[in-house]
Amino acid sequence: MTKQEFLDGLRRSLVNGLETTVINEHIRYYSDYIDSQIRMGVAEEEVMASLGEPRLIAKTLLGMEGVETVAEEYVEEDGTKEGEYRYLNFNGKTLRIPAWLFTILICVVSFCVLTFVFALMTRLLPYFFLIMFGIMLYRFVRNIFR
Repeated sequence: MTKQEFLDGLRRSLVNGLETTVINEHIRYYSDYIDSQIRMGVAEEEVMASLGEPRLIAKTLLGMEGVETVAEEYVEEDGTKEGEYRYLNFNGKTLRIPAWLFTILICVVSFCVLTFVFALMTRLLPYFFLIMFGIMLYRFVRNIFR
């Protein structure tokens, strides 16, 4: 997320609960904070990661201003609620996937693995029976000649 995306998201989240002057003060504060961190040598990505989601900051700011917010009903632009995501970590990178897509991926992977296992079993099953028949025949002959 870039500085501008963060500030736009914060403004969108504050627009229905506060006056324009108060919103501008908050935007100016966060803009100045981000700029000061960048001047001190912190990468923009790190600053944005440390700040977190702008709508969660907006929820806090609205609560401090006495504006009632709807709990747990923060909806992303794609219509997915925040709790409807699964997070996967790959080599230190976090991948956020909608829960419905995660479920489909798990089903597809499971189907592929099971198909592979059953295909392998059908290929190896005749050899398994042949080996088992040989072992049983060996034991039978060994028991007879004891």
